[in-house]
Amino acid sequence: MGDLSKNFSRHEFACRCCDRAEINQRLVDALQELRDLAGLPVRVTSGYRCSEHNRAIGGATRSQHLLGTAADIVVIGMTPAEMYRLAEDIEAFHNGGIGVYPDKGFIHVDVRDGRARWGQLDGKYVALAEALKNTGGNDHATA
Repeated sequence: MGDLSKNFSRHEFACRCCDRAEINQRLVDALQELRDLAGLPVRVTSGYRCSEHNRAIGGATRSQHLLGTAADIVVIGMTPAEMYRLAEDIEAFHNGGIGVYPDKGFIHVDVRDGRARWGQLDGKYVALAEALKNTGGNDHATA
């Protein structure tokens, strides 16, 4: 049982350096919807990030993680391409951001105002279609 939703707790979203967890409830609700649709556990590998932590890991300067509106996730037992297709079925993510990181085994989801899509392979941003061709795995998620 979570303290933010049926399956999610604040500590899952906490910044790794300062333990702050300023999380937008729309993100939590969308992740819970994704979890319910998948019928599988969803692991948050990166949630809220303070500016110091975001800078230290090389995060985007205007990252949605800084706003508490983003999470990098792994759906246990699914490839990044499968996670992407599942996230597209969630309205908040369909209308927000989804990034696919197949070589790292995770996807990024966010509830920004406006649709954004991208992929990353070998540390380089690529077209989403190219990232989706690489099935990847989720045993080595690094986010």
